[in-house]
Amino acid sequence: MVFESPEYGCFLERLQSYERFEPYPRSRGVEKLAGVKQLAGELGHPEQAFRVVHVAGTNGKGMTAAMIARLLKRSGAPTGLYTSPHLTDIRERIVLRGEWISASLFARAGHRVLNLADPLRERIHFSYFDLLTLIALEAFRSDGMEWAVLETGLGGLSDATNISPKALCVITRIGMDHMHVLGDTLQAIAAQKLGIVPPGVPTVLAEQPPALVPWMRARLAERGSPLTQAADFGLVPSRRRSERLRVRWPDGSRFSVAADVAPDASPDGPANVPPDAPPGQLTPPKLACAANALAAGEVLLGAAHGAERAARLRTVLATHLPGRLELRHRQRVAQHEGPPLETVVLDGGHNAEAMAALVAQLRVWRISDYALLLALQSDKLVAALHEPLRDLLSGAGRILTLPPQTPRAPSFAELAGFLRPLLPPRGRAAPIETMAGPREALHALAERPAQPVVLAGSFWMLGDMMRLLEDDAPPAGGTGGGGSR
Repeated sequence: MVFESPEYGCFLERLQSYERFEPYPRSRGVEKLAGVKQLAGELGHPEQAFRVVHVAGTNGKGMTAAMIARLLKRSGAPTGLYTSPHLTDIRERIVLRGEWISASLFARAGHRVLNLADPLRERIHFSYFDLLTLIALEAFRSDGMEWAVLETGLGGLSDATNISPKALCVITRIGMDHMHVLGDTLQAIAAQKLGIVPPGVPTVLAEQPPALVPWMRARLAERGSPLTQAADFGLVPSRRRSERLRVRWPDGSRFSVAADVAPDASPDGPANVPPDAPPGQLTPPKLACAANALAAGEVLLGAAHGAERAARLRTVLATHLPGRLELRHRQRVAQHEGPPLETVVLDGGHNAEAMAALVAQLRVWRISDYALLLALQSDKLVAALHEPLRDLLSGAGRILTLPPQTPRAPSFAELAGFLRPLLPPRGRAAPIETMAGPREALHALAERPAQPVVLAGSFWMLGDMMRLLEDDAPPAGGTGGGGSR
């Protein structure tokens, strides 16, 4: 944790007053962006000081945004990256030139935004995310960024990030999530995501559920948006022991590269995040994000040829975000005297598609009979999760939950009532245990260090766990991805 100067600590306290005011995400019409735009105007329109790549979608938007930022940074352009949520430090959300924002710059930009926002608070509602977005934009401007890669927080059309002019829009894969805010059909959710695309702005479209593709392409054509399809980039891991990645470029040419790409070292990232060991790093969701980023690179940096293609590929594959199908080994638990946990999987995916990807990856890694520590928010207790949760629970030899850690978390009775019908038949199901808190949960898991541990369902829970885990594995690279989340 960064040393908190009085100025930085004061800023965090002011910002958190807005977070306490709005504990739940809520729907709002696009007209509510008027307040955000007004505040941006009083700041002198920081959103117009650089070129913007805007990323929206249901799954993979954070990783895609981080990969695109790395490509732009590699080109020599000062690049900012804004993502959410954070896991262990709020500074993860704002990355400049590949490093977390400094506490001093965060405080300066933050105080400037809040000093203008506070007098407007009586008549204009600003959410915590609205203000963080404006703080990021102000920091990017003051530090001379030429590019900013912005990940939407929720939806797209009425998201605070949607006040910026765009050089490129990227729509990652659409799935069923946040239905209480965005709509209860794929098309309704996709319409919200496509709300980031102004007329004529080039757009990268990730591989989508087949039923959506014609509709989304027609909507983009109506807007006159030149379309690049990420599916034109084929990335397939070789099944040979040599661990090569087979690549197909849109022009039909094919080549392969070594798949043992270790994440780059981050000068300011969390020290307890080791790199994945191949082949665990090259998960299908990560390869899908790489295809999105490579497609964006063709638009932003020009068509790649020869060695430049492999160089861009290596750049995006070296991006690492903690808590996304992350496999760790030999993790010590803080203030626990016993041996380290041999195998730990961390994944914050909390919708049906993300949870199905976790189940599939556990099979690839041959991880079974695991201890599952599961946390879900109340709005995730929906029928769409039944099938992947049933599969996840069926592989667990032990199931643990935590008491509510946030206002959005269900009670133990609510969560247990949702999970019990999904458990295997009586006699084969593990009982559902509730722990007193994160530390107690990890200490209980550490009593059986050889049993694989899966921490799943909530980025907020993962952040609590990551603060208590310490890497005991020999160094084999570094932490990665510029510390962004």
